[in-house]
Amino acid sequence: MPCGNPEGEDEEESKACLNCQASFDGLKRCGKCKAVYFCSATCQREVWKAHCKVCVAPEGTSYAVPLPPPPPPSDENEHHVGAAAAAGGRGGEQSGAGGGHQSHQPAGSGPGQTPASAPPMTPAEREAGEYLVKQEELRRIKQEVLPEVDKLMRCGEFEEAIEHLEDGVAFASGFDERELLDSLSCLLARAFLGQKKPKEALMGLNPALMHARREGGPGAIKPHSIAAEAYRCLGDVDKMRVELRALIEAATESVDEPEQGAALLLAGCLLHDVGDVHAAVPLLSSAAAAGEKLGDFGMRAGARNRAGAALLRMRRPQQALEAWADELKALEDGDTAAETEAKAGKEAEAVEAAVRMEALVVGSNARGEEGAASSAAGSPNTALRTAPQPLRPLRPRPKALGDTRARRCRAHGNMFMAQLLLGPAARAAAEQHLQLALSLARQLSPAEEHEARVWVQAGHAYHLASTGAAAEGEADEADRAFAKALELAKMAGADDLIAAAQRGLAKDLDVDALLK
Repeated sequence: MPCGNPEGEDEEESKACLNCQASFDGLKRCGKCKAVYFCSATCQREVWKAHCKVCVAPEGTSYAVPLPPPPPPSDENEHHVGAAAAAGGRGGEQSGAGGGHQSHQPAGSGPGQTPASAPPMTPAEREAGEYLVKQEELRRIKQEVLPEVDKLMRCGEFEEAIEHLEDGVAFASGFDERELLDSLSCLLARAFLGQKKPKEALMGLNPALMHARREGGPGAIKPHSIAAEAYRCLGDVDKMRVELRALIEAATESVDEPEQGAALLLAGCLLHDVGDVHAAVPLLSSAAAAGEKLGDFGMRAGARNRAGAALLRMRRPQQALEAWADELKALEDGDTAAETEAKAGKEAEAVEAAVRMEALVVGSNARGEEGAASSAAGSPNTALRTAPQPLRPLRPRPKALGDTRARRCRAHGNMFMAQLLLGPAARAAAEQHLQLALSLARQLSPAEEHEARVWVQAGHAYHLASTGAAAEGEADEADRAFAKALELAKMAGADDLIAAAQRGLAKDLDVDALLK
């Protein structure tokens, strides 16, 4: 098909995917010829072999995302036009002439000369052009596109990130850059999950996932983990379990301990979310142990938090209490370690600055003495010249957990619930945790909303305790907690907490749901 770029008014009305003929507002224009459209990178790849033969950038434009060139030129000169465009867009200098398509025209040819009169490219010229195009685009993706995509995804600008990634996937697929293709496919899937589009995430992940299923090994960890999350979002628990089994198998082959711990944590969290608490607890315990070994306080705290929730659902309040106590300790240890490391880092910087200053002074004095000696001798004194000693780089600041007050507040609230369920003997200790949770909530902003959340949790705990033995008076305590929560929630304007407090006062509570 011709690959011009008409600008008539009918273009927008008639545009459709070149592969599947679908027509809708979200179609993506071919990044090179600007004349055809695709639903996605998948559709672009499926018709690439045919489209690349006629895909030529409009004259006078530069193409930012080069696609693979067509097969070697045949008797039909149109094939050569596509090759000259791909090689000339960025690598036209390899033929010894100037860049662009015009570099292949014979000397003295005018602008009206037809492509049929251009000399054919030699295999060496073609190969050199392909290599230059490929290397330039690899450099651009790694040094420009990926940092930009990372910035966009951190800011929640997933749509723009997806456009960059789909172009990169098309390039990596066309040039058979396996490692880059897997990496970009995983990022593309993450971007779609950020948009809450799990089906599209699985489509984007397909190249990396198929490779992971064929090859296995540690490289399969990321694709299987993303696939498990996507199936969880779709509610397909059976397929999620299949991906989790593959994920754990790949993690056992890895020698990267942080990667193993992260895989265990993800698997435990997903199983907990679908209600399989018996399978989740061992994985979460292993992830917590890995976090403790690695000094990763965030991993340890997150694993213990989910393990405590799973154990409480299994009606094991004492073990849940121990898990949440370890979560709290991990958060406190993380804060202490961050403060200690930050202080040590500042001291190290001061020492390094003093050493640098001393080295500069010594070097300046040595150069002064050398100059004096050279002047007295009448010739340069090379014996006094010494190479400057390299200095150690400044030690980087440690990565802290951030403000942990909200997490510690929830941990104290959870421990209050667990101790309350242990019976009257633990009542005094339970109340201490409730007061600690309220104290932390008042330090957060907005204070009324966080305090209301604590009172809702307290009301749920009192309600759960009122359903057991020796629960005298707990129902009244639950009503007082929900009334306090309702008052604070109205002050904060938190509709979800207002609704939760009203359900508590109306006794419209599901015990099993409260344990989740």
